[in-house]
Amino acid sequence: MSVNEQINCIIDCRVSDPVQLKGGSLDNQETLGRLYAKNNGWNVVRVFRKPHSGATTERSDIEEIIQFIKHSEFKIHFFIFKSIDRFTRAGYPEYERCKNRFANLGVELVDTYGIIQPKKNTLAHLGNFGYDWAETSPTEAAEMLASYSGKQERRDILLRLIGGEISLVQEGFAVRRAPDGMQNKKILTGHKERYIRVPDPERAHYFIMMFELRAHGLDDKEIVARINAMGFQTRTFRRWDRSNAENPKVTGQKGGQKLTVKRLQRYMLQTEYAGIICEKWTHYKPIRARYDGLVSLETFNLANRGKIFIKENPDNSLQLLYDYSQYDKIQTKRLKNNPDYPLKFILCSTCRKPFLGSRSRGKSGKLYAAYHCGGNKIGNRTHPYIRIPKTEFEEAIRQFLELLHFDQSFLNSFEAVFMDTYRKREKEIVNQSSLISHNVGALKAQQASDLEALTTTKSAVVRKMLEEKIEDLDYQIQQAQNQRDEIEITEQDIKSFIRFAKTIMEHPAENLLDIDDMRAQQTLFNLIFAGMPTYQEILNGTPKLSLVFKLSGDSNATNSQLVAPTGVEPVLPP
Repeated sequence: MSVNEQINCIIDCRVSDPVQLKGGSLDNQETLGRLYAKNNGWNVVRVFRKPHSGATTERSDIEEIIQFIKHSEFKIHFFIFKSIDRFTRAGYPEYERCKNRFANLGVELVDTYGIIQPKKNTLAHLGNFGYDWAETSPTEAAEMLASYSGKQERRDILLRLIGGEISLVQEGFAVRRAPDGMQNKKILTGHKERYIRVPDPERAHYFIMMFELRAHGLDDKEIVARINAMGFQTRTFRRWDRSNAENPKVTGQKGGQKLTVKRLQRYMLQTEYAGIICEKWTHYKPIRARYDGLVSLETFNLANRGKIFIKENPDNSLQLLYDYSQYDKIQTKRLKNNPDYPLKFILCSTCRKPFLGSRSRGKSGKLYAAYHCGGNKIGNRTHPYIRIPKTEFEEAIRQFLELLHFDQSFLNSFEAVFMDTYRKREKEIVNQSSLISHNVGALKAQQASDLEALTTTKSAVVRKMLEEKIEDLDYQIQQAQNQRDEIEITEQDIKSFIRFAKTIMEHPAENLLDIDDMRAQQTLFNLIFAGMPTYQEILNGTPKLSLVFKLSGDSNATNSQLVAPTGVEPVLPP
């Protein structure tokens, strides 16, 4: 048979995703296609084998086949595939659209099951009149049914798989890839296998440390520097080249990045680290997982500082709250650090929001500084306008702080209590220092290896690369050593801190008001008060005072609070 008389065909073999490539489906489809072509005496020009979802309408595999047909040196007559549901699972409209596209190229679709039959002219017995409406497929109804069956089968599969996974998540089990610091573990419940999360033995300590350091009040930048000094890098994954669908190759890896502030803040918001699942499949309502998290709920809430708060209700149910404060239900937002109004974090007595500060011009043209709130709809401050002159506002707070009285027995016992608390945390500090030292050793070993390579290589390009790498390693070593020096506490450090703490307690007004760093000032106020007070509470002498420090049970002194309780008349010093 000459080339012009030869009937040519192509074969398409498709699976839904790369995972199915590991099976023998593609080989079976190709065998069936070649057998069909052989039985009909057709020449197979090319076989297409690629993973692609048949449920989509924008399909790169179809476009690739069409481009091949257009530019092939052979005239393609037939397009063979195993069955209609292998060709598409998007239903009859999509099947008909694709069929018409190939028909416009002069190519007929053929399935190895024999459902699709060529079109016939219903007026052939009267003569071959060229009416389009007379051309019809005798198997159109069967093709329609098969295409809809494929769509329905896909829906049934997804209902079983996705529906089952949703049920498992709502029951508290794990179904997806575990977050960094945790890993999946298969367990047997009854006669069924389920997955839960367990700590990753090699990475969990990084995330536990992140939460604990943040719960202790460390700044995010300090935490990032500390964790990176311990050798943290993000989890690594293999990078694949799937241009050859049947033989994908590993071309490298992704991940292995240092911790950043943004990445840290994203980690803090993941409730699974506290053993709580909250996602779309739980209707964004928190439920208890069937496994423990890396940290407790208390540590998780302290670390998030009200940005996100998991609340346990009396009925043992959970509630997810945002911008939450356990004292006044209002989380103080980040404020602009205007040194002219350092006490804006004091709350308004009406709306319990932080005061605003500004200057207004009087009739004489003079500017008057004041703290104010209300009188507008910005931030729901719709109550009557309150404006207090700056000097009056700050003087009232100064007078209150000057009248605070500290229990002398507490001052005498404070050093013993602090040492007792430090000893309990000494093991944690030693562990952190040990991890950082281990990382420093690994970095120095790598640096020594690179230095040796530098002395032996003669390539200018390689020498430059090694020099840059050695310089980077030197920077990492220095940063890690600095962090280790910062967390290692000496007896002199402890005595210095105790002197500083006693100075604050003995002179609260001087140390709380005369501070240039507004963030540090607000932090110290939080140590004094159990929830930021309102201005009216300051005037009345009735704010709730904090119980930050307590005496240990072994102390001879009675447990007492940092500040003696005050009523309308604050207790005067003896």
